[in-house]
Amino acid sequence: MLHILCVSRSPRFSPNSVDRDAAILAAVVTRLQRKGHEVFAIAEDLLESVDLSEFDLVCSMGRSTAALQLLHRAVSSRRLRVVNEPLALLRGTRQHLAEVFDAVQIPQPAYVPLHVGQPVAPQLPEGFGFPLWIKRADACAQHACDVQFVTDMPQAGAALQSMADAGAVSVLAVQHVPGDLVKFYGVEGTGFFYCHYPTESAGFSKFGLERHNGAPQHYSYSQQALKEAADLAASQTGFTVYGGDAVILPDGTFRIIDFNDWPSFSSCRREAAKAIVERVLQLAE
Repeated sequence: MLHILCVSRSPRFSPNSVDRDAAILAAVVTRLQRKGHEVFAIAEDLLESVDLSEFDLVCSMGRSTAALQLLHRAVSSRRLRVVNEPLALLRGTRQHLAEVFDAVQIPQPAYVPLHVGQPVAPQLPEGFGFPLWIKRADACAQHACDVQFVTDMPQAGAALQSMADAGAVSVLAVQHVPGDLVKFYGVEGTGFFYCHYPTESAGFSKFGLERHNGAPQHYSYSQQALKEAADLAASQTGFTVYGGDAVILPDGTFRIIDFNDWPSFSSCRREAAKAIVERVLQLAE
């Protein structure tokens, strides 16, 4: 029997998704308990009240710097396994992820870092046209203004200024990729991988940004190839439990446009919880 700590995500890191994020962690807790393990659940903002030395394994959805640093110290000082890795979250900014993707040749849109406080136009290379996305690169998206779709230079300037006003340190301009938008969910090291077209139904949308890709044309593509690219991204970033978005082009190739840690899996919660438990128990061994 393992002693397992499950850390829930603070509501401030779950924009419009508090109940969904709570549901996937609850499903994981239930499965672990059914397998005979002792499980204790706590909110990430209360993590300091727990003695981490009492646990063999931690399943964490936490994103606060304080919680991640606390978990990272525990990992460094003793052989404690944490999924997802706290160091991965601490360094896993959007810009870092983009650079990792470049290093291992995971297909993604063209992007360029923007300097906050400077005009946008001189920073965009020739041929980097509109429409494009202005994305906060130093933190996960917590508000709708952290990811903005812009169609001209005035909009781009206003988006950059709004992020500067919100305290952003780094920002990316990312080329918009027209095509079929696909949301995907996976657990690295398992056979689980789930995809769906978010604009094809009236399903949940965190910020409503999916509308910019419109209705899918159902271009043929290899889901296995997308899984392999996503699993590679997970292994390289430390996001063992992951989700993301990809755009399928007419020729069947794809670009991964977003990659994040431990999503809510609301459209595939039961299958995801089973895979998460499978993987974390493998890692515990």
